[in-house]
Amino acid sequence: MDTQLQVDHQFVDAPQSPNGQPGIIVRALLKVGGTAPQHANRPPIGLSFVIDRSGSMSGDRIAAARVAAARAVERLHPDDVVSVVAFDDLIETIAPPERRARQHNLVHTLLQIDTRGSTNLSGGWLRGREHMQHALGMVGSLPGSSRRILLLTDGHANMGITEPSTLVELARTARSMGITTTTVGVGDGYDDTLLRAMSDAGGGNAWYIERPDQSEDVLAEELGNLLSVCAQGLTVKLALDEAVTLVVMHSDWPTTTPAAGTFQFDLGDLYAAEPKPLLLELFVPVERLELLKTDVTPIATMSVSADVITAAGGVEHRVSHLPIASSLDGQQCMVPEIEMAVLLAQAARAREEAARLQRAGEADSAEQIMREASAQFRKSAECASMDSALLLRDAEEFDTLAEQYSRRTFSELEAKYQMQRSYNTRRGKQSYDEKLRRKRNE
Repeated sequence: MDTQLQVDHQFVDAPQSPNGQPGIIVRALLKVGGTAPQHANRPPIGLSFVIDRSGSMSGDRIAAARVAAARAVERLHPDDVVSVVAFDDLIETIAPPERRARQHNLVHTLLQIDTRGSTNLSGGWLRGREHMQHALGMVGSLPGSSRRILLLTDGHANMGITEPSTLVELARTARSMGITTTTVGVGDGYDDTLLRAMSDAGGGNAWYIERPDQSEDVLAEELGNLLSVCAQGLTVKLALDEAVTLVVMHSDWPTTTPAAGTFQFDLGDLYAAEPKPLLLELFVPVERLELLKTDVTPIATMSVSADVITAAGGVEHRVSHLPIASSLDGQQCMVPEIEMAVLLAQAARAREEAARLQRAGEADSAEQIMREASAQFRKSAECASMDSALLLRDAEEFDTLAEQYSRRTFSELEAKYQMQRSYNTRRGKQSYDEKLRRKRNE
């Protein structure tokens, strides 16, 4: 497990200060990465595909789900355990949990799933959990082994358990049993708030498929993550000096506050191909700055902990303590990489807020947010340390969105797309943006 912490700071006077007093804004960018162990015999994984087969999934959607699941199954190791559940108003076990090597007709069976009925999402998920409980006896609890429910749906839960808080709590409870949940929303009808909350509570990922041709990419990405786990249970605890406050959390990892001045961020499993970022802004009041000249105590400490898979196939619980420097001289000291990360995080927030306003019928406010984001990106593109091509490309996209809001030509599909783009940025999944990105004429 590799940790990289970058810190910069700038002085702010009273009008720009978060508490009306002058002080220092400290920005901290933490990146946690790792390398997947290369031992020949990786532990088997358990994977339950839970596929929505309700009527709204007919046509390209169910075809995309079938093919994507089939291609993912083909990539599994013979010792991996896989099951398939299809749900509408009824719950059907298409394939019970079994070693991949023994499921000779599974790919063919997957490709025959058709559509019918309503959406009993809870019933399908619960059947998948039951399968993964059974899979424990097959995959065991070796380091690096995992059991995951992969839920694909295009709709809202309208049968069975429909209360979002209950569904989220079920996912959280399953995680405590060693069963994680990843969700894949298809099209424009699914409840993105619910699916994202379930994946957060379940320790998995939240994906979005806008077009059928993206489905294989999404499941390939998810499976690739599962096969490259290098640490599990990754958490970051932030302990603040009593005078210091956390003013902005640019990353949106699930967060708890176990004690005053302490924040714990749940980053889930760590994958070799996907470093996990954490971007924060702290405020140090001016009266504390004088003491910092002689005080060696850090203004904050980040403690990174995880169960790391070793090269020998074992597991070690490792903790790294990363102090945030207390030597702040009051002068501006900006790091280009942090500046870019903050700018992209602000853009992600703007995308999400504009989409929320769109859904609330406040198109004029959404338009204003996009125009402000475009202006900010164009101004930042003039800075020599910035990736001007990237910033200008996004500025053009913001202009296009602003025009859509102005003309009232936006759609729920657009809102889903912008919500996923925001999620990708905050979770360090920008590489997926290229697979999700629309063509110029879309």
